[in-house]
Amino acid sequence: MKTRTLLLLWACLGTACVSPASQTNLPANINPPVKVNSTKNIDAIEFLTFAETFSNSPADSQKQALIETNRVLGLNPDDLLHRMKLVMIYGLPSSSLPDTPKAQNLLQQILQEGILENSQLAFSNLLFDHLVMINKVAKSNSGDPKRLESLQQKNEALQIKLDATQQKLEAAQQKLDELKKIEKSMGEREATPKK
Repeated sequence: MKTRTLLLLWACLGTACVSPASQTNLPANINPPVKVNSTKNIDAIEFLTFAETFSNSPADSQKQALIETNRVLGLNPDDLLHRMKLVMIYGLPSSSLPDTPKAQNLLQQILQEGILENSQLAFSNLLFDHLVMINKVAKSNSGDPKRLESLQQKNEALQIKLDATQQKLEAAQQKLDELKKIEKSMGEREATPKK
């Protein structure tokens, strides 16, 4: 528990975050600190810590995390930690707010900027591979409903043909039964002695 608290404190210091409440309590002659996009101070452990915390949170808490992350990114769009949080909010399998194509695009932008350190890059590449795989599966499954509908239509057409064939068979059987009756009655007439 202490480690997690220290990691979160370190994450806050690493991104030079200042809460709005603490900014309002600063003397008028002191400017609030400027948020810095310091990638060197953010470790992949912070990404993993957020992923674990977020994954174990109920849907309401996950929505709050999205709101807070968007708020911070509204103030500083270059905040790497919160940009990665947004990727995880949309891309983690346990998210109640999934949007893996959006997560993949956001992460691809971060990777293309070349701002990640080694451990961050390893984590990000792993997450990116996961998102690519999920999106490929989703695309291949999106054709399944179309295929299923096509198969249903073919099945219905075959059922109609089967019904028509069944009716023809019944009609043919009825004619055959009538012919047998006629043949039987003719045979009975021939067998009956004439008076």
